[in-house]
Amino acid sequence: MGTRELEVVFDHLYARRRRDADAVASGLDPDVIHQGVVPSLGCNGRDEVMKQVRGSFAGDDFGVERLELMAAGDRVVVGIAGPRFQDVPLLDGEIYIVFTVRDGQIIRMDDYRTREEALERARDDAPA
Repeated sequence: MGTRELEVVFDHLYARRRRDADAVASGLDPDVIHQGVVPSLGCNGRDEVMKQVRGSFAGDDFGVERLELMAAGDRVVVGIAGPRFQDVPLLDGEIYIVFTVRDGQIIRMDDYRTREEALERARDDAPA
């Protein structure tokens, strides 16, 4: 486990980089959940997630200086840092996302403020 999940998440990030909404959507389960750092920042279902994704396409620069991917079974932890996250006080310039992948599609994305929180969640066997 891990290689296929890494490929799915890498493809997702690359599709976002290319601003290819169709490719992003095709990698998401219809019932995907994206839980933000705080409970009020959540999306349920592909349509809601894609609305957020399309909104992120508006800027000219993705504002990413560092990107890391770490395999964790059916989960992948992605760390992203850069200027776009420095304007969000609770993020301290970086964010960590735990992607859960099943059957070649992303079924869940959970945002965390720190690598430690994200890695702890990724190692947790309980459902998100």
